[in-house]
Amino acid sequence: MSANDLKSNWQGLYENFLSAFNGHDMNALSAMYTEDCVVMTTGQPTLKGRDAAKAVFGAIQSSGANTAKLILEEIGGLGDNMAFERGCYVFNKADGTCFDKGKYVGIWKKIDGQWFLYTDIFNTDVSSSQS
Repeated sequence: MSANDLKSNWQGLYENFLSAFNGHDMNALSAMYTEDCVVMTTGQPTLKGRDAAKAVFGAIQSSGANTAKLILEEIGGLGDNMAFERGCYVFNKADGTCFDKGKYVGIWKKIDGQWFLYTDIFNTDVSSSQS
């Protein structure tokens, strides 16, 4: 798969992810993950499964994040049915101020022609003393 194919696929996935998060639809967001996904985030053990993804992002919103923004820095193929992305994220509060910002790596898996997040790793750039 070419880099351009990956980028065009990623744009639609990016829009779906942000639509789900920003629309507070954790069911739609968790449906973007494989059933056996892994979520690795700051200060937490490795979590597994769609329910884990739903819980992680639900907790982020419950803690004060209202909207998200993703900034893609790199994308590449890992064979025909796997791809990775690397970038930065920003979660903003309802008033538009920054709730959290950091970096992420996502590994995507193609299943029956559709891309799903298989591994989602993200961690904050905000120190606990800044919170």
